[in-house]
Amino acid sequence: MKNHKLKTLSGLPDTPYFAVIFTSQRTDEDKSYAETADNMLELAVQQAGYLGVDSVRQKKTGITVSYWKDENSIQQWKQQMDHLQAQVGGRTCWYEEYTVRIAKVERNYSFVKGE
Repeated sequence: MKNHKLKTLSGLPDTPYFAVIFTSQRTDEDKSYAETADNMLELAVQQAGYLGVDSVRQKKTGITVSYWKDENSIQQWKQQMDHLQAQVGGRTCWYEEYTVRIAKVERNYSFVKGE
C-alpha cells in the first residue's frame, strides 16, 4: 500500500482533526486484496476532508490510520459506494477480525532527523 503522509505544505495540519484507526487480522485469502487496498487508498485521497494515511502490516496484523478534517468527512467516506463494496469483501473474505476507532486529534508534533 502506498503511503500518503499526513503533511500539508506547511507541515502537519491544524488541529483539531480526526483519526480513523483500523486494526485488523487478515485471513489467508489474498484474492484481490492488495489491488482493492490500493484502489481504496487512491479513492480516499480524492474524498473531501481527507488529510493522509499511515499504514503498517506485519504478516497478518495490520494497522492503518487515516486522517480526516471532520467527522462528516469520515461518514461520507464510510458511505462511498466503492468503499461499501470493499467493506463487504473485508467481512466475507479478507479479515478474521477488525476494529475501527475514531479519535479527535487535539495536538500533534513531529521530529525529522537533520531538520
